[in-house]
This record gives sequence, C-alpha cells and structure tokens, in this order.
Amino acid sequence: MTYRVAVVGVGPGREVDISGKSHAFAYEHADAYADREDCELVACADIEREYAERFAEEFGIEGGVYEDHGTMLDEADPDLVSVCTPIPTHAPIVTDCAEADVEAVHCEKPMADTWGAARRMAEVCEDAGVRLTFGHQRRFGDPFRQTKELLDEGVVGDLERIEISWGNFFDNGTHSLDLAAMFNDEHPAEWVMGQVDYSKEHVRYGVPTADHAFVSWQYENGVHGIAATGDDVPLSGGSYDFYDCWHRLVGTEGVIELGRREEPALRYRRDGEGWTEVEVDDEFDGRVDLAIDDVVRALSEDGETELRAEHALNTTEILFAGHESSRRRGRVELPLEIDDHPLVSLIEAGEIEPTEPDDRPPHPSEADE
Repeated sequence: MTYRVAVVGVGPGREVDISGKSHAFAYEHADAYADREDCELVACADIEREYAERFAEEFGIEGGVYEDHGTMLDEADPDLVSVCTPIPTHAPIVTDCAEADVEAVHCEKPMADTWGAARRMAEVCEDAGVRLTFGHQRRFGDPFRQTKELLDEGVVGDLERIEISWGNFFDNGTHSLDLAAMFNDEHPAEWVMGQVDYSKEHVRYGVPTADHAFVSWQYENGVHGIAATGDDVPLSGGSYDFYDCWHRLVGTEGVIELGRREEPALRYRRDGEGWTEVEVDDEFDGRVDLAIDDVVRALSEDGETELRAEHALNTTEILFAGHESSRRRGRVELPLEIDDHPLVSLIEAGEIEPTEPDDRPPHPSEADE
C-alpha cells in the first residue's frame, strides 16, 4: 500500500535560520516520507501560500497546494498528515484531521499549549481510531539509543535517579523528559514539585516559556527525576559536575553522563572504577527519518510506535505539573486535574509580569499556520 501524505504548516523554507539553527521541521518530515517507497506526498498547506508553493515545488506536489488545512483534508483525502505548526494550533488541527477520517497524524512537539488540549486531542484521536504520534525524534539518535542499551545491560546497576540540565523546561523539556521516560521504560510519574521563573519574556512557538526552572518528580517505579534548566543555571559548572551534561543517570552501581559539554559526549563509571568513554554519532538532534519510519511501520503493521500519544502524555503531564506546582507552591499528585497552562494563566491574570524584554530574534514559525 502507498500512503497519501499531507503536511500542514510548511514554514518559510528549508534554509531559514533561527538563532544559528534551522527549524524547517516540515522539510525534514517531507524528506523522510520522500525516501520511502510506500509514501507519496500529495498535498501541503500553509496560511502563507508562497510558503506552500515553495514546498510543493521542491517535493513535486502537483495541484495539492492549500492555504486552509480544512480544504486540504476535504479535497486531498490524505491517509497520513504531518502537523508542523506553532504549538497553539496543534490541538485544533489534529482534531480536524481526526474528524476527516485520516488514518494517522504525526504532530510536532510539545503536544499542546494547555494540558486540557493535550488530553482532548489524544482522546479525540483514540475515539476516532486515528493513530496519533509526536515528534520526539531525539530518542532515535545514536547517543540516546546507546545510553538506553547501557542501562539495559546493567552497566551501572538499577536506575535510581535521572538528572537533567538542558535548555528550558517546556520546549526543550519535552525532549529531555521524553528521553528520561525512554531511559525509565516509559513509566508514568506519581508526583511533581517545582518552581519556574518568568522574569524574562520568552515566547517560543507561540507559548510563553520559562527559561529557569527547578523541578523534581518521582515515577511510579520509584525512580526520581530532577531538572535544573535555563541558559544561566546558577549550578552550572563548578563542583556540580552533573550539570555539565544534558542527562546524568545514577544507578545502584555507577553513573552515566550523556550530552557532556566537553568530550567525550557519553561516558559511564562503575563505583570504584574509572570512566569508560563511549563513541557515539553526532545525532543529538535525533533522527527524523527513523521517527517517520517507526510511525509508518506501526501503521502498516497495525502495531505500536514509540512515539504514540500515550508516551507523549506521560511527558506532557510532568511539564504542566511542574508549572502547576509553581502556581500552588506545593507538590502536585498525579493524575493532573487542570485544563489550562498555569504559567499562561498567571501571566494573563497579572500575577506574573516579566521584568526583562525578549531580546531573541523573531521566530518565523510564529507567523505560520
């Protein structure tokens, strides 16, 4: 079978550079589909028609250019849709796809701009029998795969604690927490406690994002998680060695350090022994092609994918619970029973007001559908 694939929110182009790094997500999705014999790109949509036409020309899409994704769904009749738009539009577009009877939707991360929207989009797809997956492609990168293999081999004993120091807690956090979930065999969390700071205005993909956060949580199997995030985390460096890497995995018999700021990028040490260095490919951004492969394989085999909504919900619940804990100023027991985004609600109520302006360059994706 050949799957008819459509992409929503293609963006301004492959070569657009944002803060020194390309964010042409739609093009990366399309590259992966184009490399597969069982997928055909038949349509694309963007509220900027020029963007859609540019995308269609590169990938040989004839006649399937739209400014409105609803019209695209009605006329192009895709089997599989990739949603690569800013975060606030994810839930309504995914819901429209489910109501249009597509077979599968692969959506960029984070899931949604509120916890309620994240839950509802997953529920709508489940009720409609639509496979919903999310772009946590980093888990397919070689450094993270090799780390998981080391854990499964028991080189540091049983996993006890996962320590994270990487970017911000919401946008980067969806990746770092998804990886933590993979390392811990996808166990959901039981409780979350944290504090976030929004002193500096920062809107990322359409959602206010706290640069500084310190969040603690515990998974149902007893493994503990800690995240200290922010570009100038006070604990970074110095004698706190674990903040010199993205993930530090503490086991009963040793420790693994992953994503170190200095070589080697991956190493482990058993108690009483020296460090063992592990050579890894430079795939810290993950492998979008392997993620798409996993999505299409699961669809064709009627099987499961690592990127399914169930796994994304576990990660997203911790993200919103960390913000809710900051709002409550106390520990949050899960399941999380809120619908909003606590940080956004506090900003809208005037209870939080950033004292520093956002000095980052404008993000072209904010203008996309």
